[in-house]
Amino acid sequence: MTTTEFLNDFIQPTSHKMLHSLDEYHKIKSNPNVKMVKATTFYQIYKHNTFGSDGERLTLHEFYRISSQYFYYDKYVCDHGTEFYYYVIFNEENKMYDLTKGIIKKRIDSNRPELLKDLIHVVEAVT
Repeated sequence: MTTTEFLNDFIQPTSHKMLHSLDEYHKIKSNPNVKMVKATTFYQIYKHNTFGSDGERLTLHEFYRISSQYFYYDKYVCDHGTEFYYYVIFNEENKMYDLTKGIIKKRIDSNRPELLKDLIHVVEAVT
């Protein structure tokens, strides 16, 4: 799967930023299918499911830049540093997601924001 296929088929396009507005942010955030995915976890999911046509994948920093354009996210400011969590809706009908959803759900659950012990505050990044 290519990066484009990952972002547009593995992930539901309904979780993409289109309007870059507070209303759209809240609509996506309140979707019952949305998952809050830690940035590093999201990159692991991408890396394990994506192979470019030339065998290349986006680097971590490239992936973060693209993800921040595609998805709303919140910044969790902690004593140990800042963590980013993207609002993502996975495509339940995608074959690769269906094959890997068990491990994906475990990764997301084990890195959920509720486990941050040193949280200072949350910043909604609506841009």
